[in-house]
Amino acid sequence: MVKIVPSLASADMLRLGAQIEELGNYPLLHLDIEDGNFVPNITFGMKTVRSVADLWGKSRERTLDAHLMVTNPEAYIDGLLEAGVSRVAFHFENVPYPAVLLNRIREGGAAAGAALNCMGRLEQVLPYAEAVDYLLIMTSEPDGKGQMFNARMLEKIKTARRLLPPSVGIMADGGISERELLLTADAGADAVVMGRAVWNYPDVRSRLEELMRMANGKGDEA
Repeated sequence: MVKIVPSLASADMLRLGAQIEELGNYPLLHLDIEDGNFVPNITFGMKTVRSVADLWGKSRERTLDAHLMVTNPEAYIDGLLEAGVSRVAFHFENVPYPAVLLNRIREGGAAAGAALNCMGRLEQVLPYAEAVDYLLIMTSEPDGKGQMFNARMLEKIKTARRLLPPSVGIMADGGISERELLLTADAGADAVVMGRAVWNYPDVRSRLEELMRMANGKGDEA
């Protein structure tokens, strides 16, 4: 089943608590942690992450998913684990020894994710396939045009699904609207991060259920 993971970075920053409450019992939430260095934007610092994690609650039934778009991911790992984050992905492009961080995340009780920008090569991840729980493939980048979806990444998703073990999940993240949701799901992604396509609707929970049905084509709901 394809899962829709709402990205809090696209929510109303002045009412984050209220936006999280609008999810109801929905089990998934995504945090794009951006440092203004690895990417131009700044989203959440660790103080905000801890507050979000406290509100979200620590439960096996609820997953808090962190995507580290930062220059020094190592500095964030312990804080995220202590906050109770369930899944942590970091970019392989700027880490010389990924196995160190992958093992650290797993030893801390979280799922370890490898993230790749559009220019990132799958070959960087393949040697670590046994230590990776999921691969996050960016389907857009800061481009000055609203982070438009890069359709060429669909082939990367297809190739990743073919080359990686079935146990490794594939998450697509970036510029994904309804049309791209279907394309990424068909390409082999089992989790799709969506921001504006979720939060720009008045009833967030109903919108997520609609997107889940759309992605799975069988009326599946969260």
